[in-house]
Parts: sequence; C-alpha cells; structure tokens
Amino acid sequence: MAIVTAGQKFMGVASSMDTTEKKSSALNANTEYYAIEDLQSYSSEDLVSGNAASLTKIMSYVVTGGSGETATLADGTDGQLKMFACYTDGGGNMVITVQNAGWKASGTGTITLDAVGEGVIMVYANSHWHCVGNNGATLA
Repeated sequence: MAIVTAGQKFMGVASSMDTTEKKSSALNANTEYYAIEDLQSYSSEDLVSGNAASLTKIMSYVVTGGSGETATLADGTDGQLKMFACYTDGGGNMVITVQNAGWKASGTGTITLDAVGEGVIMVYANSHWHCVGNNGATLA
C-alpha cells in the first residue's frame, strides 16, 4: 500500500466498467487518473450561528432557531464545491455572508435559508463563489 501525496497521480476505475470483461482493453477504456487535489472531503457540519462555514467540509446544514442567525463563508480554492441546506426550521432564518459572491458586481453577498429543504450548491472559480444550484434560497 502506498500513500498518494499532492502532485502525484493515482489510478481509479470508472463505475461504468463491465466487471465481467476480462480483457485489458476494458480496463484501459474505463480508467481515469486523478490528482490528490481532485479529491474533496465528503463530510458535513452543523453550521452554528456566529460561526464560519468550514472550507474542508463540502456540506453545511442549518438548523434555524426562533430568531435570525448568521454565519460566514470565506474564499475557497478554484474548483472547490460548497453546499448549504436547511435541515430544520425553528421559525427563524440563517443568513450566510459570502466573501466574493459571484452573483454580485463586487464584494460580499448573502444567502438566506428559512425553510426546510432550501439549499444551494456553489463552486469557487476565478476568485468568486458562484451559485450553480438553488432550491428556494434567497441570494442578495
């Protein structure tokens, strides 16, 4: 067993490969190579009011309280994904201030989650967070 570190490549087999095929051509046709930078931690966090959203966890879920809650999202790295979802609605909302929001001409923007099921998917590109999926959240 070896440890793959930044800058090295490793081989992965695509899930579309026919596992009954025994020829090497099947492996070659369905093999992709990844850099360790391509991997992201698929863990989540409960985003608590007053905290900064984790940049090492792809998913931040929100349990709103009875009054307005706030959080922040700092700059990421190119290609990074970040998701937010409202898991439980306690009557209030969560307003997340986003550094370098791609939906604004410049500066910060906000994402407001105030009902169960609302959520966004964002990607960090060209020094901005861009919303690429939105289910009921308000971006301002």
